[in-house]
Amino acid sequence: MPPYEDEQEIKIDATETVALTSDQDETIDPLASGFEWYKPASGLSTEHNTGGHMWTITGHDMQILTSSVPPGQEIITEVGSFVFMHPEMSTDVELTLCSREGNGCARICSGESCVKVFLKNPTNNEGYVGLTPNYPAKIIPVKFGVNISSGSSIIAQPGSYMTELGNIDLNYDMDCGFKTCCCAGFGVCRQKIAGEDGSIVFLSAGGTVVTRELKNGESIIVDSRSVLAYDESVQLGITSNGRFCTCCCGGEGCFSTTLEGPGTVWFQSFNFTKFQNAVQTTVYEEKMDRGEQGANDGGESAF
Repeated sequence: MPPYEDEQEIKIDATETVALTSDQDETIDPLASGFEWYKPASGLSTEHNTGGHMWTITGHDMQILTSSVPPGQEIITEVGSFVFMHPEMSTDVELTLCSREGNGCARICSGESCVKVFLKNPTNNEGYVGLTPNYPAKIIPVKFGVNISSGSSIIAQPGSYMTELGNIDLNYDMDCGFKTCCCAGFGVCRQKIAGEDGSIVFLSAGGTVVTRELKNGESIIVDSRSVLAYDESVQLGITSNGRFCTCCCGGEGCFSTTLEGPGTVWFQSFNFTKFQNAVQTTVYEEKMDRGEQGANDGGESAF
């Protein structure tokens, strides 16, 4: 008899689900670990209507956000995210450092550009736009009042903001705790994103994305580079990784990040820093193999 013939086969349905509803397919977390696979839906539904904009996310990786643009409306996005748009639409920019209400310094402190890009539809017909992250990444929609409680905000990794629909406030939060600002992975100035109920911010995330809903007082230990964003109600902390040899040779440094609930946390398996380091290491090794000049000092950056 072949081995495991009597064992029940576990099948995991890879069909994409609607990420903005409370319905959760149990096959997304077959081990009941509490970490749920976050997969934005590819189809349209009433959950994908924000201020008259109907939007959808296409692809499984390096995705494209396609959104309708009602007459007289616009979409605000980051520099370099444009892919395509309706031929009668126009592009405009705002240098927020020169604007009274542009909070340019706050955007810079949060890790974003001081330039805002507006994709406008000045016609009487409905337009469309296509947008994508600035590096190989997935697009994660976070809807205020659904994924985040009303009146709350999220703390996100610097540079994770991509696009917004509705009334979104992109700002920063100061972490004055010496231990956490130096060792927790988010620095002194943390990106803080708030919005009115029904508004959506789209974040860029590398690799596979999972979420975890932390209960009150529940804590987990995580790699600081793998945290994409978390609810502002979550408490950030650090813990030692062990003795001297572990800290020096374990690959995780001296400290790991702790997160204590209540609140939601989003994780990414391959953030931009990991991607950048992997590519730079590959370029350096290739130059070493070819014996090119400049290999000893690392050569030129791949970015």
